[in-house]
Amino acid sequence: MRLSTGWLAEWIDLPEDVDVLADRLTMAGIEIEGIERAGSDLSAIRVGHVLERNPHPNADRLSVCSVDLGGDAPVEIVCGAPNVAAGQKVAVAVPGTVLPDGTKLKKSKIRGVASQGMICSSEELGVPGDAAGILLLPEAAPPGACAGDWIDTGDTILDVAITPNRGDWVSVLGIAREVRAAYGGDLRWPDCAPEEKGAPTADAIRVAIDDAEGCHRYVARIIRGVRVAPSPDWVQKKLEAIGVRPINNVVDLTNLVLAEMGQPLHAFDLAKISGAEIRVRPARVGESIETLDGVERPLEATDLVIADAQRAIAIAGVMGGSNSEVSDASVDLLIESAQFHPSRVRKTARRLGLQTEASYRFERGVDPEGVARAADRVSRLIAEIAGGTVAPAPISIDGSAPQTAESISLSTARTNRLLGTDLATPQVAQLLQRIDVECEPADADHLVCRPPSYRNDLFIPQDLIEEVARIYGYDEIPTTLPAAQLQVGLRPLRRVLADGARDALRDSGLVEVMSFSAIPPGDLDALGLSSEDPRRNAVRLLNPIAEEASILRTTLLPSLLRGVQRNLNYQVDPVRMFEVSRVFHARPGELPEERNWAAAALTRGESRLLWGGTDPAPLFFEGKGIAERLLSALGYAAEFRSPCGEPFLHPGASSAIAVSGQSVGAMGELHPECAARFGIEAPCVVIVVDLTALEALPAREIRYREVSRHPAVRRDLAVLLDRSVAAGEVVEAIRKTAGNNLTSMDLFDRYEGKGVPDGKVSLALRLTFQRIDRTLTEPEVAKAADRVIKMLAERFGGQLR
Repeated sequence: MRLSTGWLAEWIDLPEDVDVLADRLTMAGIEIEGIERAGSDLSAIRVGHVLERNPHPNADRLSVCSVDLGGDAPVEIVCGAPNVAAGQKVAVAVPGTVLPDGTKLKKSKIRGVASQGMICSSEELGVPGDAAGILLLPEAAPPGACAGDWIDTGDTILDVAITPNRGDWVSVLGIAREVRAAYGGDLRWPDCAPEEKGAPTADAIRVAIDDAEGCHRYVARIIRGVRVAPSPDWVQKKLEAIGVRPINNVVDLTNLVLAEMGQPLHAFDLAKISGAEIRVRPARVGESIETLDGVERPLEATDLVIADAQRAIAIAGVMGGSNSEVSDASVDLLIESAQFHPSRVRKTARRLGLQTEASYRFERGVDPEGVARAADRVSRLIAEIAGGTVAPAPISIDGSAPQTAESISLSTARTNRLLGTDLATPQVAQLLQRIDVECEPADADHLVCRPPSYRNDLFIPQDLIEEVARIYGYDEIPTTLPAAQLQVGLRPLRRVLADGARDALRDSGLVEVMSFSAIPPGDLDALGLSSEDPRRNAVRLLNPIAEEASILRTTLLPSLLRGVQRNLNYQVDPVRMFEVSRVFHARPGELPEERNWAAAALTRGESRLLWGGTDPAPLFFEGKGIAERLLSALGYAAEFRSPCGEPFLHPGASSAIAVSGQSVGAMGELHPECAARFGIEAPCVVIVVDLTALEALPAREIRYREVSRHPAVRRDLAVLLDRSVAAGEVVEAIRKTAGNNLTSMDLFDRYEGKGVPDGKVSLALRLTFQRIDRTLTEPEVAKAADRVIKMLAERFGGQLR
């Protein structure tokens, strides 16, 4: 908001330095974003003290003046002004100074006498004043100081940032109240009551409020016999200073009172109102109105309109209609001043894309006690400037009462505790009374506070405590160190597992991605999920940004697979990415269930490096290794079980992931049909792990053991087993059978083909034995290996090759 300091000074006394005022207002919470100083730049002009005035020896109309500029010695200046005299304080431009008109002053001789500067007139400085003589400065101006600080060069404009909750600040009156709270003093209210004559208002117009929720108060005044013409210069200058274009005296005066008091007003041509009737009602279905900007705007039933007996003539709180606007031919006026519901005005303005000065103020709330006052003020000004008579007995009708705080109980002890101050109860009351909050003591510690009508943002004690801090001064609150016992913060298990999963997957060479939580419903079809699948139970958004983002995802896979497809299209080779985030499952009558999942996807690159070596392991086993490392890093032992049963995974190359016998995820190659639906042509393996499910499972106990200094003994076994035997079961059985001296066991080969009977598979296993205290003997190792061989034969029907 643009605020004229000259206009503000009409309401209350201001400090001389506008920068001091701006700083004080900013510290009180009113951010001053900029200061626009009007007039000429007089920073190079100096204050001079005329010590002597002597006649010029060679010219009758000139004089030679000795002027003190604050230096070691006075300077001589030739001056032709008739009003120069000894003892005056004047504005002096020294040689080298550039005057406002662009002239650069040079050293010169005038009729044989050297002049070391120029004593300036108001015209030469580009400021208002008598051009015939020099500009005289106040006696208090010190010689040598900047003359611009002592010359009124024009109005200064403050650019004020208004917060959404402070509608009372959007006016000269509102800022004047804040200046009073900061510096004290009394407001100088302008005369508001108009002189009333003639027939009462009710003889000319009837007013009714059909939508009481939308209109809290409506005031109507009638002015007869006006003459629409351009506004006087003082009105136009005030409006132009704050960025408002003058139109005519009637419209300009409504805008002037709007800026002055913060109350939007509207003037209707009374002759254009059909049926001598005003109704505040909701818009009708299919109704439209041409607004003052010449645009035909369709209305909806949620919009509030001002209507006559036949049609809508204004959009309430937003803009008037062209069918009732004031023109040069207008004679009789209806002045509207009202209080509309902020939310109704805001929704209509947003829907129509029509932000106006009126809607800006109604959205923030106006003072209900100021509605009639503003109508009186503008009626008085119109009668004085545009002529005409104001009808007596204005119509004032109330709708529903807006929400206000009747009284608030405020504890001084709580105020001091929250602010870190040591204020007494009378001090708190005095601070609040500076912003018109009525305070009555309830006891030694409590005040009963009643906010003024214009403060619609004060409802709870915390609001008042904030006001106490603001008026007392944030910079006056002492700085103290917090007195608290520090404790080690514990991260919740959910965060520990999520961060651990990110670290593990990142360490496996995958890149973390973050995707939008909303997906299209078709992505669940693309995964092949059945209608009974719990992941079909998605939360549908009421107001999605697009159909492609209309449900909250129940699995991370669609977002991840879309990312794989985009990267492949950009020729990223290979793609290795993961995401750790939440999924959402709808619950009837409750908020959605949120679960943390980790998902990863990796593709096989088609390119081969020159030093690539042998062909890499199958992509399935690489993904299985990543899944196993992920669970191990989180403190769990992964179990892989087939078949998996997930429709989006290949049935012959997938596994369910379990921990302690409970399913926590799945991994495997993407099903060809699912891959085709997502546009993925390269081989792709995906991993999904339910981190929330892991929270309820016991983590593996971490044990540390000493590194042995004695040699290890290795035994390699090649065993023929039925193809249906799961390798994971074989590995687990060997670990339990081999004894405590077994330190590691690796499955390093799986073979089918020539030399292996049909239906059989050859597994190559490497067992490593080692002790901490001594070297194992051959008989000890052989005994352990024999136990393993016997177990394989009895349990799995295995045969050594």
